[in-house]
Amino acid sequence: MSTKTTPAELADRIGEMMDGLRRAMRSGRPVGELSPRHEAALAWLRRKGRLTTAELARREQITPQSMGAVVAELVERGWVTKSKDPNDGRRELLALTDSGAATVMQTDATRHGDLVELLTTQLSDDERDLVARALDALMKIDPRPEEGAAQ
Repeated sequence: MSTKTTPAELADRIGEMMDGLRRAMRSGRPVGELSPRHEAALAWLRRKGRLTTAELARREQITPQSMGAVVAELVERGWVTKSKDPNDGRRELLALTDSGAATVMQTDATRHGDLVELLTTQLSDDERDLVARALDALMKIDPRPEEGAAQ
């Protein structure tokens, strides 16, 4: 008698798999001068747009002081700029520069190649086909609530 996997168990397994996959991709070769912290901060800014140092620190689960050191290096390298928050002059917003955006694109291309290598060397053809079918099912998940649905 087989037991069905609950949605909560499946969500846990997917989260673990995503974390492991990210670690596997980042544990490979470094990309240029980027440390994992630099790479993560630049990736957040690409995805979310302008953020404060404190927001980046929360997303990366590190102290604001530690993220402040990362941000200072990113600014020094010309990958990130700081500007005053128009809604709160006490806060500084961080944004990618063109050079920072190019660095993120280079990193993305490298990490894509790393993932291709992992999929090629660690999964069989049948396993890759199974992953493709599973992804087709996962792509049906729409994060937007339906029109008129109770929230």
